[in-house]
Amino acid sequence: MDFLELQKKVYEEYIKNGFQDKFNEKGAIGDIAELGLITTEIGEAIESIRDDNREELCFELADIVIRVMNICNRKGIDLGTWILKKNDLNLSRDKFHGRKII
Repeated sequence: MDFLELQKKVYEEYIKNGFQDKFNEKGAIGDIAELGLITTEIGEAIESIRDDNREELCFELADIVIRVMNICNRKGIDLGTWILKKNDLNLSRDKFHGRKII
């Protein structure tokens, strides 16, 4: 299964559970709300690191990617293509983009 197929498969569940309508009908506010939910998943991932729970971390990281995929599906964005484009751009940059690592 390629990335776009995976993105579409994940979206099927999203639609089935009513999320597409919930966020789509609100336009930009829906987009902002959905991005806010990604921050919730990030917080849960941080907690799993604090608890040293690798399995839970894997689930939370998957949740983050799934939420991003769903936003992309609603917006008609092929996320895999954009990941590759962004990676190509990153490969052309200096180490750490010229910044120090803390």
